[in-house]
Amino acid sequence: MDYTYFVMSEDNGTALSTAISNYSTRGSLHSFFDAVNDIEPYGPADRRGAGVKGLTGFSGTIVVDIGLWAAGSHAEAVRRATTVETILAASQGRVLLRSTSARRNFLRVEVDEQGLQDLLEISVVEVVRTPPVPFLDFREWRNLSVDELSLSTEPSATVGVLDDAPATAHPLLAGLVQSVDSLAPDGYEWQMQGHHGTEVVGRVLYPNLADEIRELRPITALGTVRVVRILEPDPHRADSPPRFANYDFPHEIVSQAIRHLHGTYGVRIFNLSVGYAEPFDDLHVGPLTETIDDLVRELNIVVVVPTGNTGTTMDGRTDSGHHVLHDKPEYFFSPEHRLAEPGPAALAITVGSMALSGAAAEMPNRFGWQAVSAEDELSCFSRTGPGLGTAVRRMNKPDVSHYGGNLVINDSGYIVRNEPGTGMVTPSFRSGDGRLFASVIGTSFAAPAVARVAADIAHAYPDSSANLIRALLVSGAAPTAPATAIGDLHRRTGMYGNGRPSSRRSIDSEARRTTMTYDGAMPIDTVQIHPLPLPEIFRRGSGGERTITIALAYDPPVRRQRREYLASSMKLDIYRDIDPDELAEMLIKQDPDDAQDLIKDRRRLKMTPGSNSFTNSTLQLRQWTARNSFTDDDETFFVVVTHKAQTWARSHTDYETQSYALTVTLEDQYLVQADLHQLLTQQVQVPARVRIRS
Repeated sequence: MDYTYFVMSEDNGTALSTAISNYSTRGSLHSFFDAVNDIEPYGPADRRGAGVKGLTGFSGTIVVDIGLWAAGSHAEAVRRATTVETILAASQGRVLLRSTSARRNFLRVEVDEQGLQDLLEISVVEVVRTPPVPFLDFREWRNLSVDELSLSTEPSATVGVLDDAPATAHPLLAGLVQSVDSLAPDGYEWQMQGHHGTEVVGRVLYPNLADEIRELRPITALGTVRVVRILEPDPHRADSPPRFANYDFPHEIVSQAIRHLHGTYGVRIFNLSVGYAEPFDDLHVGPLTETIDDLVRELNIVVVVPTGNTGTTMDGRTDSGHHVLHDKPEYFFSPEHRLAEPGPAALAITVGSMALSGAAAEMPNRFGWQAVSAEDELSCFSRTGPGLGTAVRRMNKPDVSHYGGNLVINDSGYIVRNEPGTGMVTPSFRSGDGRLFASVIGTSFAAPAVARVAADIAHAYPDSSANLIRALLVSGAAPTAPATAIGDLHRRTGMYGNGRPSSRRSIDSEARRTTMTYDGAMPIDTVQIHPLPLPEIFRRGSGGERTITIALAYDPPVRRQRREYLASSMKLDIYRDIDPDELAEMLIKQDPDDAQDLIKDRRRLKMTPGSNSFTNSTLQLRQWTARNSFTDDDETFFVVVTHKAQTWARSHTDYETQSYALTVTLEDQYLVQADLHQLLTQQVQVPARVRIRS
């Protein structure tokens, strides 16, 4: 059940009582009260937070943090804290730490079971929880030396990194950076090498570093990298952030670098951890974005870019004026939070950032410090979608999200950046004192982890097109718990995309979850029908929820001077219990310029989100989840893929076919009687019918 919590005003409920009385007699405030199912007091169960929820019958004492409701003044905050301390004293509870202000009022106390029950009954208490613990204690990595590490490597495809030059002498990068090239003209005076390139390369090679340090596992490098230096520190800003080298326009620099790595070394997976400072204005994409899309189509490559980062003032205000802690999630949907170029690139994989850790480092004098985002929640600085397009409800950016760190607010209400308990740990020489690692934040460090997933897919399936790599990557993504808590699917995908990708889920099929693929092409303005075999045991169902997940990726030409940036749109549907000849005849009757859904009954599988959500998306993911069985249906369903070219693209003689890839994943985690992987071939069969535009 979903609850909305209201804090009573200082009149002890008089105003609420009057409002209810007026509603019952005159219907006043009916739009509010008609939506209320019940009104209950905020009680002990509501105050039980993490670590305390469900805790009963313990012996001895326990240490808990008490969060008090925000007060209107510092004096009121002190009064509330004093009330709690007085009640604690009656049960011999002990106050360990205090952090008192009008907006953030916390006590850390040691109490026995009776003392805990007393706390849960106090009206000024909002929540009682065990102290939050960072994902990785900074003391476990800050002073590690290379002699203390067990290092290993695993093969994977090479990732081309376009960034600042990395520190190739770093013990964790030595031998794994296969080349560092500069395409600058002779005589160009580079700025002194910064740390951004080292840290981005470190995230590509060691995407699981935090888990490995935390679990005392060997530190494992995945694959190798090749680098072209295109960035350098900006000497005109105090924090020296990376900027494009100024020997050419950014789109020319990126194009030269990608063509060099692809043509010289055969690199197919690229990471470009760059985002412009300003949000995308939704008019026309810039030349860098268009160049990336052109290169993806021409060279059959995968390019991974971040959504970009928003600015945050020292007192925690976003560019839209919202507070990062108190105004979530509304600021994610403000124009100022919109993704930055080249994030709107239609054929690139665009990555947002999530928090790996939801707690600041445990250090003396840091009580009351609070992570802005919870574990697995979107980072407050991560820009959001949608991307370019004209459909109001479009779901086309970001594509996925990964870990890129978190911000912290200290007990004085000020932002702390790169706090060691909430940042991403990566190889770096940032500290200047010989330490091997640093804590970093930003979408720049989420994108490289996704580039590694794409490289793992390319390594497992070396003959795959870039479209199939993209489709497999998004089909292996899964939303985190904070994402699934967002009921509006369009809002969720605008923040998180399709979730966090996983190499294992993208590559492997298993007994209860298996993926079929198609990698090919179709004539433009046609419809293709793919037979989809569904084993009888899957159609019958195991009693639990079953899922069919289908992903589509394609790479149309683009023109930034056009209102319709993409040369075409594609959509897909699944049909069942229908003869393929009958289905083909119905599809033949469709007008490509005004395609109507001729089948709207049970024969068309109801999938979410709706197909119209992807009018402007070259990477689509749709899903059917249910318990009902298909025992009366034929064993073959049909995936129907529809292509529609824009008018301006039909006159281009070089655009007669459209490459695309499909993945269909069947999943039934309750299945115990059979192996889906053994029952299915790994390849969706060739199209059964094609409807040609007249």
